[in-house]
Amino acid sequence: MIGNSSSGTLQIWVAAEQPPHLKAIVASGVEDGYEDCFCLGGMLQLQTAAGWSLGAEFVSQASGAEDRIRAGDTECAAIRGSSRQVIKRSFFDQVRKHPLKDEWWDSAYLARHEVAGKVTVPTMLIAAWQDTYGGAARESARVFTQLLSNVEHKKLVLMNGDHLIGQPGAEAYSLVVDERIKFLDRWVKGVKNGVDHQPPVTVYWEVQEPNGDPKKSVAGWITRHEAWPEPAVERRPYYLAADARMSPEVGLGSNESSRAYLYPAGTELYGNNQQFAIQPYSEGVLNYRTDAAISDMTLLGNPEVTLYLSIDSGDDADVQLTLKDVDPEGNILFLQSGLLRASLRAIDETRTYADEVVHSYRTFEKLVPGNIYEVRMSFLAPIAHVVRQGHSLELTVGAPNPIPLRNIGSIPAGAPSINRVYHSETYASKILLPVVPGAVAQAPAPPYGTLRAQPYRRGTDFVRGGLPIR
Repeated sequence: MIGNSSSGTLQIWVAAEQPPHLKAIVASGVEDGYEDCFCLGGMLQLQTAAGWSLGAEFVSQASGAEDRIRAGDTECAAIRGSSRQVIKRSFFDQVRKHPLKDEWWDSAYLARHEVAGKVTVPTMLIAAWQDTYGGAARESARVFTQLLSNVEHKKLVLMNGDHLIGQPGAEAYSLVVDERIKFLDRWVKGVKNGVDHQPPVTVYWEVQEPNGDPKKSVAGWITRHEAWPEPAVERRPYYLAADARMSPEVGLGSNESSRAYLYPAGTELYGNNQQFAIQPYSEGVLNYRTDAAISDMTLLGNPEVTLYLSIDSGDDADVQLTLKDVDPEGNILFLQSGLLRASLRAIDETRTYADEVVHSYRTFEKLVPGNIYEVRMSFLAPIAHVVRQGHSLELTVGAPNPIPLRNIGSIPAGAPSINRVYHSETYASKILLPVVPGAVAQAPAPPYGTLRAQPYRRGTDFVRGGLPIR
């Protein structure tokens, strides 16, 4: 079986039944539903939950049925218009009735031992860091790392790009097609092509599409790894400071050292270059930036952020993070985003591992104005990126927005508030960066605009953001 998105996800369920005739599966764009698609960070995603689901139920299914009938499918014609055609429950209505990850969501969750844990056939998982719907790379890495213990021949293929890099069709990267065919040749046809002698994890770095043609896609370079996360990775802390720097040195000062921003006024839009060119309202975000790198710093994995956060009004706050690369001329490249509703900050320790902080999303723990809360979160997916010599990293803390960023967009929770992020020895807000020691870029930096799903904006001066209050 091959397929992307829903048709990739469903392969896991089929393989869990262990049908004797199934030889192998190649699943791309795999997502679990709640935390990696419809309710990213515990926030209902309007475009995905409403736009996609309503279109799937009432447009694409209907046109698909018509196509089948025109092709002579008499069974489909008999169903069409009968009582079997009726949709008894709107999916969007059901999603809105289940804001927490409860038993209803569990029943459709594949990343558990009862489903993915039962797969035994050779399995290839393909995903892109900047997946349009959110966390496919995170979900694929989680399934590969934690749940495929019964699979002797498994493969994880990761790269930059969007939700359609593995879609069988015109928008797929040619290098993904090549990986898929080699895997199927080996495990379906029995061709001894050496696939089974390669390390199980392949990472394509800086995949570009010459002239916008995915069939000519080319990677800057390729690395192969024996495990995910890469065992050599060092998770180095960079602390957020009151002067808007990110530094290996922990912030000094009193416990009240903090920066304030107006919530939920500031959002960074990263759906495309046109959106990204609009800088977020400065008083509604906090920006932090590292010093320029003195040598290449290679990141491979999911950064983890710890924020010490307070609000002064309402009972909740949604946190949106964006991580970006800044070159010496001030050009900014989008790398990754993160989302979390602060009242759903409780961590599922049984599923959390080195490369991901996993939240349980089972109960709301509302915030009390004036209290300081620890909010730990990973980004929506891992990344593979080289911060080249002379470049910096920038982290932006703000709020989400219902304007779709491709397919991501939600209405912020809580009330208008002055929110604070603290940075001191007691409340050390920080980001853990997954650094591969000694690794450097193996190709020149790709031109801006050639990396799919990674918008950029032209040279700008650094804006610290925040409110002018202490």
